[in-house]
Amino acid sequence: MNNQDLEPSVEVAHLRRLLDVQPGCLMRLGADGTVLAANDATLALVGVTSRAQVLGKDSAAWILPDQRDQWRAFTTGVAQGDPASIECDITPPSGDPRPTLFHGVPIPDHPDGVASLAVLARAVSGQRQLEAAIDALEEQLHERDAARLEAGTRLAEAEAGRRHLAETVAALEARLRERKTGSSEDEQVRRLSVDLRARDEALAAADVARRTAEANRVRALADVQQLEVALEAFAAGQQPMTARRAAEQAELEEARGGRLRLEADLEQARKSLARLERREQDLRGQRDALQAQLDEALLACQERDLALNRLETAHRDLGVAHAAATADHDRLVRALREHAGHLQALASGLPRAGGGPGAAESCVAPRLSVEEQRS
Repeated sequence: MNNQDLEPSVEVAHLRRLLDVQPGCLMRLGADGTVLAANDATLALVGVTSRAQVLGKDSAAWILPDQRDQWRAFTTGVAQGDPASIECDITPPSGDPRPTLFHGVPIPDHPDGVASLAVLARAVSGQRQLEAAIDALEEQLHERDAARLEAGTRLAEAEAGRRHLAETVAALEARLRERKTGSSEDEQVRRLSVDLRARDEALAAADVARRTAEANRVRALADVQQLEVALEAFAAGQQPMTARRAAEQAELEEARGGRLRLEADLEQARKSLARLERREQDLRGQRDALQAQLDEALLACQERDLALNRLETAHRDLGVAHAAATADHDRLVRALREHAGHLQALASGLPRAGGGPGAAESCVAPRLSVEEQRS
């Protein structure tokens, strides 16, 4: 059996059940954010157990107060024909806010004629926590790299200063030896001695700086090693998070596939509704034709009743006329009989009163029958 063989009501009920059990959160909202429909996953996301708790309610009640203006702009814009996405925090009746990503597409041609939008929702709290942890570790790594570079720079500067001071001391010692062998001036020797002591102090300070830089470099290397250990531990701990992220990505892909299937189901539902509307129009046409036939039959029955009434009236009139004609016939027969009796009496010369009426009638009976046949 294919889809065309299914009853439209059965097919519509099946499509509605498919939408209800979709793994992705799917709902239909009005342009003002009113919830017109929601599947089971949406009820679980907002923390309710019955559709009666959400249908006809304002969806902005789920959103944090400081995000409701953005939410209303999102629903209005999508309902007007602009697909869009938005990330908001859902506040269920119990529990912490849940960061959620919403994708909305307009539904301009719904059979009920209400401007609305279909919204697909997906929680992003785990992904946000993973991204925050990665950002924190990257920031620590950058800080450690900067400290290591700074320690290396200081060490290089201290080493360069030490070499410069060593070169200066060697030069001063050479000059001092030259002064001692080539000249005996005490003033110059004292100046050179002072310079030598100053260089020695500078060299000692450079050595202290070098040792400090070396200690900083060692600490930086230790920090780098510690950071590498932490990164390895983080990489080991990130594998489950990566797996969860891959699972969330798979869920997202599945949700996208579900949305495509949903759009196909919605298109199939629209086609089914169109077929139902066409069938309803055909039924209305058949009903109108049957009503017209019934009206014609009723009119014919009324005309037949009028004709029957006229026939009954004519039949009564004919009965009355027949009764009147019968009465006239009887009077005429009596009159003819009396006239025949008179004639017979005159013909026989009998007195009119003689013999009685019975005798007259017996005498003229053959003639009366002839006269009656003539009349």
